[in-house]
Amino acid sequence: MNFQHIDPLAASSVCLRDLCIACAMSAADLHELMDYGALTPLEPTDSEPQFAISYIEPLRTAGILRRDYDLDLFVVVILMDYLQRIVQLEDQVHQLQAQTYPAH
Repeated sequence: MNFQHIDPLAASSVCLRDLCIACAMSAADLHELMDYGALTPLEPTDSEPQFAISYIEPLRTAGILRRDYDLDLFVVVILMDYLQRIVQLEDQVHQLQAQTYPAH
């Protein structure tokens, strides 16, 4: 799977191992993020947790910032929250723009 540009229509979830590879983070780090509540599996009871594909970009960005600035993993939790909120707000802006300026 090419993690640089994933088609969300082609895949809706990613396993823990692939998420580690895509975000350049260890499984231990991702488990700690799960403990903090920043990363939630789609089905918490699965032996091999699957995660929404939407986690890849914010995790990748947070991981890069963590390495570049030597940040604690708890700071990654805060970054994840802000990055996900930014994506939500961008989606809302796009929806409002589509309602305001419909295609002709």
